[in-house]
Amino acid sequence: MHPTSAPISLSRPSSRTRGFTLIELLTVIAIIGVLAGIVIPVVGKVQASARTTKCASNLRQIFNYYMMDVQNNKGRLPAYKNPVTGSASIWIQGLATKFYGAEIDSLGLILSCPDLIDVKGQPFIDSNKKNDRAPNTYSINNLNLVQDVTASPPAEVTKTLASIVMPARVALAGDGNDSDKDPTYFGGVIGVGRPPLTPHNNKANIVYLDGHVQAVSDMTLLKVTATPAPGTAQSMFWYGQ
Repeated sequence: MHPTSAPISLSRPSSRTRGFTLIELLTVIAIIGVLAGIVIPVVGKVQASARTTKCASNLRQIFNYYMMDVQNNKGRLPAYKNPVTGSASIWIQGLATKFYGAEIDSLGLILSCPDLIDVKGQPFIDSNKKNDRAPNTYSINNLNLVQDVTASPPAEVTKTLASIVMPARVALAGDGNDSDKDPTYFGGVIGVGRPPLTPHNNKANIVYLDGHVQAVSDMTLLKVTATPAPGTAQSMFWYGQ
């Protein structure tokens, strides 16, 4: 009697490829959501930091042009008002008129804060109208001016740079004041009663008279509503004394 062999079972390969289960899909989606929640805020912070850095770079370049004017005026700080008519003008317009030349478009790039320019549109000046007001978002500290009471009528005579005892603590210019609501530019001046905007995480970029730029968040400095007493931090910041 011959031993019988066990039957051999031949299994056919499955014609169906195994897919993801619902649990696996939900797990992947949850992981992607967690990663997005981590990455998106970080990217936003990096972009905001880049805009703040670009704004600070713009102000440093504007300071360089400003100091060219100071040197041309034998060390005297240029007034923001027209010395002939006495009317207020956009201070940066004077810099643009003097120093544009062949660099009209490249200088136009530095006239506005990246966080604020969308409010006013493109920061370029028409090359055929370079004496027009320059759309910009930066404003100058107009309280660097003093009154010459001996003149009749009293004339605004600017200080000399050498007369500023602590230029590293005196605001020159920064993110502008938009209280005038003009469609093309911010108010040309900041100072007592005209605080700068604070677009950089509730901070205003300020360039000081020594050329350094600082993001200032101290509202006791920025939002001064009345003439501060001499010797105070507010008086030094806005008046240089």
